[in-house]
Amino acid sequence: MTQIAPAENPTSQSKKTKVNGQAKPGRAISDPKEVAQLVMMRIDHVNSKKDELTIAVKVLADTAKQLVSVYANQQTQIAKLAKRVEELEKAKGN
Repeated sequence: MTQIAPAENPTSQSKKTKVNGQAKPGRAISDPKEVAQLVMMRIDHVNSKKDELTIAVKVLADTAKQLVSVYANQQTQIAKLAKRVEELEKAKGN
């Protein structure tokens, strides 16, 4: 007989109860089909979380690329302005 705690899925029908601050494991599962089904549910849950994380990382990378691009443009503008100020100061000195 195998004992497996229910998946950490909000849509899961089985519930955990807490005893002395510890999560109490779910019911005992002896049917191999139920074990396989539970394992597949957990794999699906992990895969969906993995997909969510992949999307979040891609969005974060895109945002970082945009920030780098904007920063580079600002640095270029600052350098141009500094050069222009230098030219104006030289012209004023003549």
